[in-house]
Amino acid sequence: MKIIQTKNYEELSKEVYKIIADTLQQNEHAVINTTTGASYDGTFELLVDAINNDVINIENAVITNLDEYVADRGKPFTVYTYMHKKFYNLIKTRPKYIGLLDGSVIDIKKELARYSAVLQKYPRDLQLVGLGVNAHLAANEPGTPFDSRLFLADSDESTILSTMKYCGLTREEAPTQMLTMGLADIMDAKHIVVASSGERKAAAVKATLKGPITDECPASILRLHPNVTFIMDDAAASLL
Repeated sequence: MKIIQTKNYEELSKEVYKIIADTLQQNEHAVINTTTGASYDGTFELLVDAINNDVINIENAVITNLDEYVADRGKPFTVYTYMHKKFYNLIKTRPKYIGLLDGSVIDIKKELARYSAVLQKYPRDLQLVGLGVNAHLAANEPGTPFDSRLFLADSDESTILSTMKYCGLTREEAPTQMLTMGLADIMDAKHIVVASSGERKAAAVKATLKGPITDECPASILRLHPNVTFIMDDAAASLL
């Protein structure tokens, strides 16, 4: 595992951006599976600027996503809304394929099967993940088996509270379930990048890197992958 520690969030975002840009420059047909949330807001801003200024080209790339809330797609907190508001609606060119889960469907089983076929068709060159305060990856909460594949997940209370804080939601408005790639799906990628920022993530960072490899700390599975880059700022690394 390669560990990159930065002074602050701004530098963290630049490091993640560099990896994405390098991946696309080495392979214009790269398949990148991304995530959403505060850890990657800055990265998406850098990507938008780079694409619109012809620094990188995504016209032949494939971009998919990790997960999606079970809710109407138009809700302000959905992955669909995030990706369009912070990325797809802002760029002058789009990837050749955009893969998003749909948590608004009635037939969840059918949707998971559809997206499983998408993942099989487009093996991932680069997988971006964030680290939850309880060390979850995507919606793989503590206790999720390491061999998990695409499934419907119930969110832990800490995850619900994080969503409420980030999206400005009341408890009644906050989603409680997600369609998510499993830990085994995440581990299928050739290169995994995990970004973690802020003191509130420090305990999860320590557990992930220094604690036992166990499903009670989902992110600890990353230590079993041959090509992981863990990027954290000083605050997130404060307990190491």
